[in-house]
Amino acid sequence: MSVELLGLIRRALHAIGWAFLPFILLPILYLFFPNIRGFKNLIETIISTLDAFTYRLGESVKWGLLLLVLSVAFSVFALSIFGLSWTKLSESAKYFHASVLILGSAATLLASQHVRVDIFHTHMSAKSKAFIDLTGFYIFLLPVCLIILWNSQSFLYFSWIIFEGSSEADGIRGEFLLKTLIPVFSITMILQGFAIALRAAMCLNNQARPPRPEHIPPLYRSSDTEQTHESLEI
Repeated sequence: MSVELLGLIRRALHAIGWAFLPFILLPILYLFFPNIRGFKNLIETIISTLDAFTYRLGESVKWGLLLLVLSVAFSVFALSIFGLSWTKLSESAKYFHASVLILGSAATLLASQHVRVDIFHTHMSAKSKAFIDLTGFYIFLLPVCLIILWNSQSFLYFSWIIFEGSSEADGIRGEFLLKTLIPVFSITMILQGFAIALRAAMCLNNQARPPRPEHIPPLYRSSDTEQTHESLEI
């Protein structure tokens, strides 16, 4: 790819990123100003859209697990039984594994399956959980993902310039695509974390949240009076 075109794309992505950055403050704004006309409808639309996107992405990526198993099994059988080995087939397992792990991280966050210190979190009230999620988004998730995005620019830029491929002559010539998954991971995690932060702000304002995607358990469920506000979140 030409340096000029890649530089133009890079500047365009920078502009989009800087333009989006102020919207990151929406959960905090909604926490303090929930009664602005039309604000609640906007927040619900954003949450539902981001949740649906993440859910569909996760549902699509999960089929990569089947391809991963098949590629590894076929490689092992071909080598052990017939003494045959193909570099592209062996490397394909790395691509499938990376794709499922990285692109499925946001869906895992949506399903609340990332590791938590559940000995404390499970027994917290709905509002306490919401407060932790809201502050955790700004203190941990957002800064880490922004650091990953910023630091991945240089090696990703040069990887695309040369269309970096495998170090093996007969390997897959797609290393630049594999490295592109790193900033994609950060972006999808920021978007899903943003949706969760908006849900947390609604919970802290004692408001019912929009329904979650199918088979995804509700957030901030508790046994106290806050449970009534969770009734719409199925």
